[in-house]
Amino acid sequence: MIRHIINQHIAKGFAMMLYDFKYEDLSLIAWNALLKYQSSYKVVPKFYVLTLDKVRHRCNPLEPESMTDITDAAESARTILLGLNRDWIKKQGDFFVESGISFLTSVIWFLKRYQNGKYCSLPHAIELMQIDYEPLFKVLMTEPEILVLIKPFMTAFKDAPEQLEGQIASAKIAMARLSSPQLYYILTGDDFTLDINNPAEPKIVCMGNNPQKILTYGA
Repeated sequence: MIRHIINQHIAKGFAMMLYDFKYEDLSLIAWNALLKYQSSYKVVPKFYVLTLDKVRHRCNPLEPESMTDITDAAESARTILLGLNRDWIKKQGDFFVESGISFLTSVIWFLKRYQNGKYCSLPHAIELMQIDYEPLFKVLMTEPEILVLIKPFMTAFKDAPEQLEGQIASAKIAMARLSSPQLYYILTGDDFTLDINNPAEPKIVCMGNNPQKILTYGA
């Protein structure tokens, strides 16, 4: 079934983001289909493979140019944390879940705004989150657009530090699971952007998963 869907979509000239649960099974199907149906495209798409176990291509999912306002940072934060903490999907709206998402939103938007997004990447967000609270909050408070998100954490830091730890510890721990030199290298690259269906530069992007590391990557 999946094989036929991939072949039919590529034969019709579609761009594609493909999640390959057991890499390289579906990626090979997509690659061979692209070779067969290149004539279906006005602009032949480039083929990229993003896998966290082996460096094939590199991409920054938090590319600063793709975020136009803080709601984009919020959506990115929610997607990342719900992917890493699958049980959070059923707990959206919960105080501690939303606190973790707000905290990561603040970090992402600060990185987006700082020096024109020079350090806006997932690895930088992971490392920034691990800094001690007092110096971290002082730095984050320098960005006016996230003051409303940071102030509740500042209040908890002063009056209820144990509550603060509960609010954001799950987010920090989940993000820290992704800490590795290879993953950092892959997720700070710019081989391609995620505007998959850009008519001028279409792409077929295969996301290669490793089922043996499902607890780490949350996929």
